[in-house]
Amino acid sequence: MNVPIGISIGKSRSVPLEPLGAALDDYRASFRAVRDVADFVVVNVSSPNTKDLRAMQATEVARPLFEALREEATRGSSGRVVPLLVKIAPDLADEAIDAIVDCAKAAGLAGVVATNTTIARTGLATPSDVVAQIGAGGLSGKPLFARALAVVKRVRARIGPEACVIGVGGIDSTETALAMLRVGADLVQMYTGFIYQGPFLPSTIARGLLEQMDAEGASSLQDLVRGETRGTEGAVAQSRAEGNAESGIP
Repeated sequence: MNVPIGISIGKSRSVPLEPLGAALDDYRASFRAVRDVADFVVVNVSSPNTKDLRAMQATEVARPLFEALREEATRGSSGRVVPLLVKIAPDLADEAIDAIVDCAKAAGLAGVVATNTTIARTGLATPSDVVAQIGAGGLSGKPLFARALAVVKRVRARIGPEACVIGVGGIDSTETALAMLRVGADLVQMYTGFIYQGPFLPSTIARGLLEQMDAEGASSLQDLVRGETRGTEGAVAQSRAEGNAESGIP
């Protein structure tokens, strides 16, 4: 079985954001190193754990970065153009999400990965003083799900139907995976779910989707996602409502 390999690249900690040329060269070097073994490359501009990396989501920085990597992607000796996707933060304001999606679309990127980890610490069961002692860094898992769902919905509405959208953040079950697909993701990505539920989580989710197809009378996963089945209107409406409530999209 052929499994597509996606590789994420980001600015090195040792490379400053200014002058911008150094950061662009750093991304170019990383891209060249992985181009021949990657089926697609994710341009990470949103990790909260690398100094100044999130500043690269600003349009005046993102635009030349995307253009530089798109140019680099066409220079391979094989003649294959490696698809590029940009990974964005959940903590961006909605207007900033729209702006970076517009940049990605204008530069000809293949799509968007939404989202990276969050710097927010809201909605946690752990006491705030304990959370503060743990320190800074990106938070993943369940607390991220609602916002990630909203960002995916907004990205899909902005970028249109043709681009690839990968949904990430708090996916740990058939229900969360299906909700992400129903608001616009083509693919879903997991990390934290593996830690708590082990390496067989993807197969568990896949079986759950098949069972859901049977329960709702869907002839394909696409029909299940679109709600073109019997009795799914409520589930679709709930997924959309969750995304709308978080993002403010009517």
